[in-house]
Amino acid sequence: MAQQLLDSEMRQEELGTLLERAEAIRRELDIYTAAAVQDARHRGEKWESVARAAHVAAETARARWGPERVARMMDLHANEKGAAPARWRGSQPVRLADGLEDTAGDHGAEAPVAQLASALTQLQVASGQTIREVAESTMLSPSFISRVLSGDRLPTWDLTCALASLFGADPADLRVLFESAHGLTAQGRQPVAAAIAQLHAAVRGLYLAAKSPSPERIERLSSNAVSALMARRVLAGIDVPEWEVMAAFVCALGGRPQDFKPLWEAVHYTFLMCDDPRSPEGTAHIAVPEEEQ
Repeated sequence: MAQQLLDSEMRQEELGTLLERAEAIRRELDIYTAAAVQDARHRGEKWESVARAAHVAAETARARWGPERVARMMDLHANEKGAAPARWRGSQPVRLADGLEDTAGDHGAEAPVAQLASALTQLQVASGQTIREVAESTMLSPSFISRVLSGDRLPTWDLTCALASLFGADPADLRVLFESAHGLTAQGRQPVAAAIAQLHAAVRGLYLAAKSPSPERIERLSSNAVSALMARRVLAGIDVPEWEVMAAFVCALGGRPQDFKPLWEAVHYTFLMCDDPRSPEGTAHIAVPEEEQ
């Protein structure tokens, strides 16, 4: 940030821009000072010692850097740096067949923000870590972590990766959920091996967000459009079914087919000029080569 300010000065940018950059640095320094004082207090420093170091009265130091005030400052700073307010808050859940609750407005698809939060929550629960433990590991406040897991805050990709790694999961499984929650567009054409890996990672993330229903439940939720056997093979990364089956699979898990269509098309692009392979049941699919499973 200091370098950006120097560069702006050298380019003789407008005063407003220079003051904006200077103000951003000042805010960061305020946070650093508060954190340094808090660390010193945790080490046993008295307020009188803090006051001497800061060249202020002890009462001023206590009022400026008291634990509650510093906690609020840290929480606000974490919110600004680690996440943005959730931008999509769907309508009230509606009851679907087989006891599902979902958010209306996208043909039964759950809000992308809620799906990402659900996946992160499932990982957190499976890891056995409490929200306080997660907060300590990420150096964020428990209330902030709680808001991320509830879907009230959208995590950055860095924070999403950090949480996934902390929970022992692969961040790639959450990539499509993250991009959908942030309204990002799908990537362009890529090699088929990478496309297959990304599609199956996206499927794993969606499956996690749906609280890992059994293949038999997926069959019921899809009104038998996806057999339990096909559900197992897709979840195992063995098959990429034809689009109608894939779309039904995504819908059964509460996802949005349009988020998965570009990934599916990237997989099938290489095979467009090939004969359509058929399974014994007559369902078109691509069997993933063993070295790519």
